Amino acid sequence: MQNTAKNPDRITDLLPWAALIAPGVVLNKDGSYQRTLRFRGPDLESSTDAELVATTARLNNALKRLGSGWAIYIEARRSQAQRYSEENRFEDPVSWLVDLERHELFKRDDENFESHYYLTLQFMPPSEAANKLSEAMVKKEGGKKSQDSKPKKLSRKKTAETSKAAVRNCREIR
Repeated sequence: MQNTAKNPDRITDLLPWAALIAPGVVLNKDGSYQRTLRFRGPDLESSTDAELVATTARLNNALKRLGSGWAIYIEARRSQAQRYSEENRFEDPVSWLVDLERHELFKRDDENFESHYYLTLQFMPPSEAANKLSEAMVKKEGGKKSQDSKPKKLSRKKTAETSKAAVRNCREIR
């Protein structure tokens, strides 16, 4: 499925995407799958040290479960915030004053931004050669090699099952 164009003349020759194979799951030209998610995280600036350690531990625990063949890309984009609503939503005077002060801060140009975060997960199923090599090297319990010392030939069915499992995992992430 690799791009074979030696002199790319279209943007599609330069992009890695081949097809949208499921809602939100892209098949790349190299055979990998990718899914991008938009998320909002907690305000880490106002977090305590204990909260930061707990957040880091949860993230580390989630990432170490992925195994081999996975790549993670994180992107942060900053854009200017939309204008502040002109409606008066508060009837009590204290809330109204707080809202008025916030509205005045919001009027300043080039000072109000929003952050948008994107997480892209990419999975490359193991190649047949890698599967054959690992099967030849992996020993069963008792120190014997799996069945005989010859590596098994990986079927197309097994490769398709691995690919379907990757798509299911991407769907579950939603």
